[in-house]
Amino acid sequence: SPYTRVVFMEALLDRVRASMRGLVPATEYDKVYNDECVLSFDSPFSPGGLYVSLRTYLGFGAQHVQAASMRSGETLYVHLQKRRTLRPKSDAPDAAPTKMALGVEGGFSVDGPQYDESTEAALVLMPSGERVPLPCQELPEFVSTCCQAIVTHVGAMQQRKESAVAWEAETLPSKYAEELVQLPPHKKISPDPAAWVCEESGMRENLWLNLSDGHIGSGRRQWDGSGGTNGALNHYEETKKHFPPHGFPLVVKLGTITPHGADVYSYADDENSEVTDPKLAEHLAHWGIDVMRMEKTAQSVTEMNIAANESLELDKITEAGKDLAPLTSRGYLGLNNLGNSCYVNSVLQLLFTLPEYQTLHPAAPAIFATAPSDPTGDLPSQLAKLGGALLGD
Repeated sequence: SPYTRVVFMEALLDRVRASMRGLVPATEYDKVYNDECVLSFDSPFSPGGLYVSLRTYLGFGAQHVQAASMRSGETLYVHLQKRRTLRPKSDAPDAAPTKMALGVEGGFSVDGPQYDESTEAALVLMPSGERVPLPCQELPEFVSTCCQAIVTHVGAMQQRKESAVAWEAETLPSKYAEELVQLPPHKKISPDPAAWVCEESGMRENLWLNLSDGHIGSGRRQWDGSGGTNGALNHYEETKKHFPPHGFPLVVKLGTITPHGADVYSYADDENSEVTDPKLAEHLAHWGIDVMRMEKTAQSVTEMNIAANESLELDKITEAGKDLAPLTSRGYLGLNNLGNSCYVNSVLQLLFTLPEYQTLHPAAPAIFATAPSDPTGDLPSQLAKLGGALLGD
């Protein structure tokens, strides 16, 4: 009856008020685990949803929340139950990447399918499990504020994913650029691309000018036979013999020189990467090249890398196209690739084939029972969590 409901609600609100001492609304500087259980991979989308402590902001799946409440003495939790429906894919083409990066503007996208989400939230009083659907005008305003902060906060796991995925290739100044040795200019490099040729192979593409001695050599030979004949690299190895210990490491890719810069690479053992040359215009002028009159006529390294990644034929190294029976059972579960986590995923899956790691799954209850109050930084707890996902039924 309405009277019974009022009496029940008043009694429940009294218990909520008795438990609200010390609550603080989560701020943007707090980690709120409202998107994944700290002891399992349960989430608000799991059948039992997720329970987030109003005091510690730790999230627990339905199978862990009672034990967590008993251990910590926490009684107030926000229960989140989410559902999602697949959003129709837009007909607009995805923006083409313009730089070697993941998860940032201009880089390769790591976003999966897009969904529309709906959320049901309730304040739950543990250990009884009594619920107050949210929002609720009868709740103390401060408790409602704390609950809303939990519901709307960006999840700690999402924040970690974004920081792990967001990557952009960084090009630093070469340590050899400032005091670069340049031999007397015994020749001038023509600004006409038709005059450029590899001094070893005769190639006329993918050519690199050594900034120290004016040698022109082709680029590296790639695994598939493309690229060059290693002319520039082989020449650098020769210069190390005559000008030890570093030789003449800096080369610039012909065809990428413009008033705004060019592709510069350092073959030095302690760099061996793309670099920048703060004195590039001066170093090129030594060989008769006026950067203000140069135009781009060849793909940059970044453009070549983007094209190579876009055209990867993964079918050659996978079982795509074959009629395979899917396996989803103990020991046959994988890990999602965040975009750049495939290698660590492989290592973890390999580790959990070892008997020593397989013991973590049956030992998980004991590990969780003795874990610190915040298990997110506890290695045994997190390995047991991972073991439960990979080896569980």
